[in-house]
Parts: sequence; structure tokens; C-alpha cells
Amino acid sequence: MSDLRPDQRERRDLVLRVAREVFAERGFQATTMDDIARRAGFTKPILYQYFESKTSLYRQIVAQTAAALLSQLDEAVAHADTPRAKIEVAFRVYFEMVVREPDAFRILFIHSHEGETVGELRNLELGLVSFLEPYINVAIGDDHRRQIAAGVVGIAEGAAVAWLVQQHRKGWPTPSVHEAQRLAARTATLAWGGLRAVQQD
Repeated sequence: MSDLRPDQRERRDLVLRVAREVFAERGFQATTMDDIARRAGFTKPILYQYFESKTSLYRQIVAQTAAALLSQLDEAVAHADTPRAKIEVAFRVYFEMVVREPDAFRILFIHSHEGETVGELRNLELGLVSFLEPYINVAIGDDHRRQIAAGVVGIAEGAAVAWLVQQHRKGWPTPSVHEAQRLAARTATLAWGGLRAVQQD
């Protein structure tokens, strides 16, 4: 879509922002292109100028979120010196994005297990596992290391899901300025407690 004119790119970005809100509220299955068009103030044919289907629109939102998260993680860990510091800063960046963009992560963690979109979350999880593997600084085999990395990703994802559910139940209050840091610290403490006990089978 790099060949779009500035006004077309702006319209497409608006569609993505609005669709993200609607998908987060209703989930993939319950959302229609009509819902998104109405919320955006467009006709449905305009949506189809930019996205061939609801699925392609959904997948673009997920791809944007995953790419942004992995890019921010790469940039952040480049400034950390040790494997432990890299994992700790990765937790912080991860939860900063969850707190800052809850709609995107509601789509990923709450609604992405539906129908034809079930593989989207799995792809992101695998990307996060691959990202973490080099920083699991324990003398274990490659398969074991990947399993441990997957466990760490699961801890972070579980904490994020719990926080999103709590925010929903409370009516989406504005998070405190230290919310992401607190979530990251709690999760890192749990992860490091487990990593210290890891040893070769």
C-alpha cells in the first residue's frame, strides 16, 4: 500500500484504528464490515477499496501490533548489557505496550482464538519465543531452551490477560503511570525465580 496518496493512506489508517476498536469490543466473529464502516463514517465499498475482507483487515491489525512489539523489543534490548537485563527490559517494553494499547492486546489475547483467526496469536507467540531464546543464559540443550522461553512468554501473556480482564471489569479506568513497570516487575520476579531453578535434565 506504499503507492497510496497521502489522503488515501490517512483514510486507510483511520479504518485500521476504528476496526481495532470494534474488534476489541466485539471480537472477530461478532464484528461485520458494516459495523466498522458505520463507526468510521464511511460506506462499506470504501472499506473494500483498502481491504478485501474482514479477515484481511483483522490480520493487518494483528501484523501491525506484532511488528511494532518485536521492533520495540529489539531496540530496547540493544541497550542492555546482560541476558538478565535484556529479559527485564523486554518485560518492561512488553507491558508498556499492553497498557498503552489495550485494544490491540484485547484482540490478540481475548478474541484471537476465534475461527479462522486462531493462528494469529500463535504466530506472535512463536516470534516472542524466538526473540527470548538467545537470552535464556542457562547451560541446557536447544529444545529445552526453547521450551523455557515459551514458558516465559506464557507467564507474560497470562499476566497481560489477567490485567486486561481486570481493567474491563473495572470499566477501563486510566492506568497509573507506574502500571506497566509494576506488571513487569512482578512478572520478572516470577520468571527469574523459575529460571534460577532450571538445570540440564
